[in-house]
Amino acid sequence: MAVLSLPQALTLLQKEYQEGRLIPFLGAGFSMPLNLPSWSELVGWMAEKLRFEPELFTLHGRNEQLAEYFDLEDPNNFQDLVYEMTLRFDSADAKKARQASPMHKALGALDWHTLYTTNYDAHVEGALEDAGREAVVIASLKDFQQSRPRGACEVIKFHGTLKQPETIVLTESAYMRRLALEDPADQRLRSDLLSHSFLFIGYRFSDYNIRHIWYRIHQLRLRSGTRGGVGPVRRCFFATHGAGPVQPRILEQWGIDVIQLDPTDKEASVTELLQGIG
Repeated sequence: MAVLSLPQALTLLQKEYQEGRLIPFLGAGFSMPLNLPSWSELVGWMAEKLRFEPELFTLHGRNEQLAEYFDLEDPNNFQDLVYEMTLRFDSADAKKARQASPMHKALGALDWHTLYTTNYDAHVEGALEDAGREAVVIASLKDFQQSRPRGACEVIKFHGTLKQPETIVLTESAYMRRLALEDPADQRLRSDLLSHSFLFIGYRFSDYNIRHIWYRIHQLRLRSGTRGGVGPVRRCFFATHGAGPVQPRILEQWGIDVIQLDPTDKEASVTELLQGIG
């Protein structure tokens, strides 16, 4: 089944969650209610620092290419950008918005053992901490090797964390390296995919980087013998507010079912999804 209604999806998600086999994978869209800076705002900030007109700067490449150019122009630029992002993403106003967000409250209320996110900010782990849960952030090899409290949720920052600038995937070169899926976080992802179902929230169909991960996931499963009657496919789920006919058909071949949520109130529909899981 390629497109699921919310009631259909919840029946499947509840079973996975109760067995401890459901892992959320959260993207930038999950933090939209917190009014965090968009890519275009960050590109505008970079343009001004480089003395470009922001509208003209965007004509010279994709966002990650512009970030690459910004980094190349001055060895201190990237450090300045991370500082600016930290000020904006992890501000006191953003924290207040998170603590008032029904979506983040619903996330924190569930008993997760692992969460993945491509977000650089601290609001995923913050949602757990707001709910009284202990969270351990994992972004580097050192993080994977450290000891952690029993019962803590592991928050795997797939594109790095602002608290460790060297882990951040932002420039084109960094994205190219990650597409190889050979870093410690990728090894962990491969392991989790063999025994868990993933719930993707906060992504668009046009997110090439995440689609590449989905494709590689599918290839991994093929090589692992989960097709051809050797073993069952543990399906993944992609929550969206506008499915259409094309993308669900493509994702179906990769073992991903699309969950169609109500587009009239996106935050409320994701909140309902999370509340219904537990």
